[in-house]
Amino acid sequence: MAVNLVNVESVSKVYGTRALLDGVSLGVSEGDRIGVVGRNGDGKTTLIRMLAKLEEADTGRVTHSGGLHLGVLTQHDSLDPTATVRHEVIRDLADHEWAGNAKIRDVLTGLFGGLDLPGFPQGLDTVIGPLSGGERRRIALAKLLIEEQDLIILDEPTNHLDVEGIAWLAQHLRERRSALVCVTHD
Repeated sequence: MAVNLVNVESVSKVYGTRALLDGVSLGVSEGDRIGVVGRNGDGKTTLIRMLAKLEEADTGRVTHSGGLHLGVLTQHDSLDPTATVRHEVIRDLADHEWAGNAKIRDVLTGLFGGLDLPGFPQGLDTVIGPLSGGERRRIALAKLLIEEQDLIILDEPTNHLDVEGIAWLAQHLRERRSALVCVTHD
């Protein structure tokens, strides 16, 4: 039997006079693949922000299982603009450690087209601050996908990805064991 990772019970959220969510209940269990679909402004992002406990519900409650390893990609990154790509994605791993890790190599190749990050002026040593929103988005996604999580929550992960990047991401997510909740238009 699959373990329940997140439980949402009778959650409601109102902005001004508009109820975005009214009495929503759901559970996310190990291995689940959940797509959140709806029109712009219908509360998709609000719902997944509540799932991740990044936003409070007006009523109801959200509970996470103990020890939950959660990875979240929001529409706005929290990358340090003074850091390098290496610092944000690879962290303090020595070159031989990350280069010997098949998952890291796969993520860098899939999202950036190669281990040397073609298109980035200084490769992994490129400072994040001056990069475009699309480049920053791919860095945030790479940072998330290199880690192991029980649950991955993605808010429109294909924004700023080309066709090859979208195909790679879809295949990568299919192969992961993590549960997945995703808002996407693709």
